[in-house]
Amino acid sequence: LASTGISFTAVDNTITKVNEISFEVDIDKGDILSQALAHYAMGILYDHNDNIDEAIEEFKKALKLDPNAKAIHVRLGSDYLMIGKTEEAMNEFEKAERLDPEGADTKFLKALTLTMMKDFDGAASEYNKIIEKDPSNLRALSSLADLYVLQEKMKEAASIYEKLLETDEGKNPLIYFNLGVIYTRIEDLDKAEQYFKNALELGPDYIEAYIALAVLHESKQDYKNAILNYEEALKRNPMNRRLHQHLAAIYFEAGNVEESINTYEFAINLDAKDPDSYIDLAYVYVKEEKLEKALDVLERALTADVRDREKVHLAIGYIFSIDKQYEKSINQYKKVIENNQKSKRAHFLLGAAYEKAGMWNEAISEFKTVLELEPDNAETCNYLGYMYAEKGINLDEALSLIKKALEFDPENGAYVDSLGWVYFKKGMLNEALAQLEKAVELNGEDAIIRDHLGDIYYRKGMKDKAVLEWRKSLELDNAQEEVKKKLKKAEKE
Repeated sequence: LASTGISFTAVDNTITKVNEISFEVDIDKGDILSQALAHYAMGILYDHNDNIDEAIEEFKKALKLDPNAKAIHVRLGSDYLMIGKTEEAMNEFEKAERLDPEGADTKFLKALTLTMMKDFDGAASEYNKIIEKDPSNLRALSSLADLYVLQEKMKEAASIYEKLLETDEGKNPLIYFNLGVIYTRIEDLDKAEQYFKNALELGPDYIEAYIALAVLHESKQDYKNAILNYEEALKRNPMNRRLHQHLAAIYFEAGNVEESINTYEFAINLDAKDPDSYIDLAYVYVKEEKLEKALDVLERALTADVRDREKVHLAIGYIFSIDKQYEKSINQYKKVIENNQKSKRAHFLLGAAYEKAGMWNEAISEFKTVLELEPDNAETCNYLGYMYAEKGINLDEALSLIKKALEFDPENGAYVDSLGWVYFKKGMLNEALAQLEKAVELNGEDAIIRDHLGDIYYRKGMKDKAVLEWRKSLELDNAQEEVKKKLKKAEKE
């Protein structure tokens, strides 16, 4: 394996090509070691031509003639590893190790094989054997650190990488970058930031370090520094469309709407066939309540014949839906389904549009289609179950659907609310109250959840608590006329 860095025995320079005549006919039959070398040479040539099965056969023949040749065992084991035969590979590497117990190269290959077999402790043991004999072995140290990362043992990985800083590798920006990533994962953001900065001190053009710093600042909602680092990354790779798209999103989060729009437009110019820049720009206009401009952007995308027209039609349908133009929304989703009958997303959104338009039977039909395509679709299970609860029909089925949704996402506040609402509709008030109070803990800024909790408090005779919840609901969404009526009635009682 090229990645192992193992140096195999050189073959005779006169061997220049493979032909149909066995090397054995050109070699003294009495010379067993020469015959072994011939098979070994043939195996290497087959390897170079990616004929792994033929190479394996040649190495086996060589080992019958010379079973104590470590290099042949290593080569045969490496080929087994290439085709995923890990048990056979390990057997050959162990034979090679018995021939040369002190060899680090075989221990590396054993560690790699054990990693592929998901025996991570065994792999770590092999790396540690190398390190015990050679504490400054950079390859063993870095491989062990990578193995710890693979196991999500971030503190152990950090410890190994910090040892690497004391070696010649301490001047390698990649080590600092990896440490930054690890400390980000264990949420020590101050250390992570310092290591990313160290990486940039050693490699001022290390674009990944700028991006990592930007993401770190973004996680802190420090948009000013996030933007500065994304801009530095773009100075070094100005044609990176994805970076422009992400920077545009950060501009918007930072409140710089004009810069966000300009950056999305620049991304569109970089690749007019990519639908994402158009869709993200359209959503900026949606958030700014400029729906006509949003639709214009998406029509431009269709005119440009973007690579994924389906995504664009779904986005147009969504915009019509939030504008309560349900007929137009429905038509967009139908266009998608005409071309892709199995589009789960299109069927789901069509069902939601039908439901909002009051077309319940059509909505139920679409949601059932989604569940035929994907029985465990949690979003659809919840939506259909909640619809039944709202109508007060099929409540047992509704309960089953929502419980299935919660199996996949037990901490989803909307799903917990749906479960509480089904219990409410079934007259199981204590169960309903427990679920709605949990839903508020999970998502207390949802007006509907607050409204539902108010309904349950009121039904249980806890009027004062009901009033508080309805008031909170209206603070979150003052357009709820039914909640206003309930609150007014309760306050008069």
